Amino acid sequence: MTARATQPIIGARMRELRKAKGLTLKQLAEASELSVGYLSQLERQDADPSVRALNMIAKALGVGINWFFPDPEEQNNPEAQIVVRAQNRRSLKFESGVRDELISPNLSGDLELILTTFDPYANSGDTLYSHKGEEGGYVVIGTLELTVDDMVMTLHAGDAFHFKSNRPHRYANPTDQNTVIVWAMTPPHY
Repeated sequence: MTARATQPIIGARMRELRKAKGLTLKQLAEASELSVGYLSQLERQDADPSVRALNMIAKALGVGINWFFPDPEEQNNPEAQIVVRAQNRRSLKFESGVRDELISPNLSGDLELILTTFDPYANSGDTLYSHKGEEGGYVVIGTLELTVDDMVMTLHAGDAFHFKSNRPHRYANPTDQNTVIVWAMTPPHY
């Protein structure tokens, strides 16, 4: 695959992830130490990134560099815009012990689906946070401690939840076993 054939995918994935994280080009530029103009050119597919620049962007967005590259089999597969095969999921592992696997084909639509695994005692952080949109989830395995506003609720396998994301919230696995959740969010926040 040539750089030109890969580059449109890199620009599109960079833009969708930046927007999903709620970052402006200026904020990404500050975090990556690259210029706004250069990042804009990459997103518009008017420039090819260097390996160094792509590593800096990936680090600023909290992903591995492979996030930006398509699976060669997906490149010519029209199904890839609709179906995510288990072996082709893009994933993020956070220091906190949380792993997110994107089970939506991409982040460009109005809905994002994620399979999240919380390691024992992992959480989304000590402080409550909020953002635009809505989110809901289904606890597949384990226990989830969900805090929304000043309510702390314990959910178990088979339980589900839904709320407006502008309400301050946080998540935690209060046990010594993994917790697995299927999330739906709108708009995407990855």
